[in-house]
Formats: sequence, C-alpha cells, structure tokens
Amino acid sequence: MSQPENAGGRIAARIAARTAHDLNNLAAVFSGHLYLLRNAAEPPEEAYDAMEKALAHLDRLTRGLMAVGVLGVEQLASLDVNEIVRTTVEPIRAKAQVELDLEPALPAVAGRQGDLARAIEALLSNAREANGPGQPIRVSTRRDADGAVRIAVEDSGSGIPPEVRRRDFDPLFSTKGEKGRGIGVTLASVVAALQGGSLALEDRSDGGTRATLRLPIS
Repeated sequence: MSQPENAGGRIAARIAARTAHDLNNLAAVFSGHLYLLRNAAEPPEEAYDAMEKALAHLDRLTRGLMAVGVLGVEQLASLDVNEIVRTTVEPIRAKAQVELDLEPALPAVAGRQGDLARAIEALLSNAREANGPGQPIRVSTRRDADGAVRIAVEDSGSGIPPEVRRRDFDPLFSTKGEKGRGIGVTLASVVAALQGGSLALEDRSDGGTRATLRLPIS
C-alpha cells in the first residue's frame, strides 16, 4: 500500500479537512454538555469527564499539527542517509533493540536533514509501540535499481488491521486510541512528499509491518 505520488498538496488538503472535522466534533461535545448542565439534565461529573476527554483530544490534535507544521522549512541539501539513520537510531537503543542493515556507499539523496530524521524517528516510535517485549526493530537501507534510496523500518507486531488498512494515510488517524497522537505515518508521508519520494506500508510475510521511505537520489 503506497502513498500516492506528488501527494504534498493532497495531504495538506486532507489534514485541513480532517482538522476542521475534529474541531467541529469537539465544539459539539462542549456545546452539548454545557446545554445539559445549564438545564440540569446531566450529572456534573459526567459532563466534566466528557469535556476533559475532549480537551485531551484537542491537545493531541494541536501537538500533531505543530509537529507537521515545522516540516519543509530547511533548505534542500545532499544527505547521507546512512549517517542520518545511525544518528536517529542511537537514542532509541536505550529503549528498544534495533538491528541495522545499512548498504554501504549509498548515493546521496536530496532532502532536508531535520525532516528526514523526524520521519525516521516517527516510524521507529510506531515500530516500538507495535512490538512486544524483547522484539527487535529492523532498519535497513538499500539502493533501488530505478534510482532511489529505500529506508525500511520493520516491526514484529500484529501487522496492519484490515479494518483500518484503508485509513493508514488518513491525516492524524491513529489506531492507538487515546494514547496515540496519530502523527507518525502522517509526518512520514508529508516528509516523503516534500522530498519527492513516497511512503509504503505493508505486512511482512513472517508477521509485523514494514514501512518504507523511498527518496530520489540527488
């Protein structure tokens, strides 16, 4: 399942539409419970609990938008993908087992170093949350025959649930419930689009999920 090519504008439009939809829903929650409170039609504690949950959702939404909003501000540069992967993975190793399989002498790619590091970090975070205790995350780099560099992040979790497969690239959509920010795949999708590449998600044959960023060679 691949992200559509030239998807930068499409992703931005979907983020705007999804955000407007969520904000309308949150406004409806507050107005509904305020109406019930004014008319003494709901116990106050139930109304307060519902509004606190709505505020938590609003906080996750705004933090997610802020994370996406800082993308694309750096100048494009020629990037050493393997070096960025090593630097990004190093802090994660204090929390999870990460196995590296980096192809030597990769050609440089055109991109933004900070953006690419954020995308890799987001995919690593998703993989860590999908894994069970002691399960490794595998990160590999390869050069494609058609002129691109691939960065693959693989976990050993349960794969992509069929009921949410079609929504994996929905902006800010999360399968993690109230714990998730729903930003990892969205952020990586935006980074790939801004750098002329693509993001693909697929189930691995031996279980788990593989997220692959493809970036054009400089």
